[in-house]
Amino acid sequence: MRVLSCTVAVALAITLTPAPVSGQASSSARSDLVWHWFGDCATGDSLVLDVRFDGQPIYTSTFPVCKMRRSQIKPEPQQRLLSFRFDALPKRFRASNRETEPEAIECTMWEAASESNAIRLGVSFSKKHQVLLNTHHPARIDIETRTERVRGLLIKTRPVRKSGTKPAPAK
Repeated sequence: MRVLSCTVAVALAITLTPAPVSGQASSSARSDLVWHWFGDCATGDSLVLDVRFDGQPIYTSTFPVCKMRRSQIKPEPQQRLLSFRFDALPKRFRASNRETEPEAIECTMWEAASESNAIRLGVSFSKKHQVLLNTHHPARIDIETRTERVRGLLIKTRPVRKSGTKPAPAK
């Protein structure tokens, strides 16, 4: 049991440890044009994140996005995180959980990867000292994207463009 507790603690620590954004790209890809969130994004383009649980909204956020060269993405002192809590049965995330009452579940999201047509969001669900699920959501810049890794838990992103429907030009 002690080994399991240490393993869970280490997994949670690694998942939530701040990391500079520049560490996400290999040096061979530094000239690639990719989508990035927050930072120096002043184009007016943004993504709307909508999370629903059993059809009910539990979190909504809008954040700026922009296309830039990997080499232009400046390291931040601490990685940006979107976090929220909601109540649910832990066994919905992992069948081995035996709890019969809903508990506070914390969700944390971060930019896990910058890609040419999407921002891959890392997504972690945990309770107290236990990681229930680590996954990702590909937030496409051109179309609405939906992910449902747990029945009834829908993560949806959609683009909002300041001008027209075409992506903003690269800097």
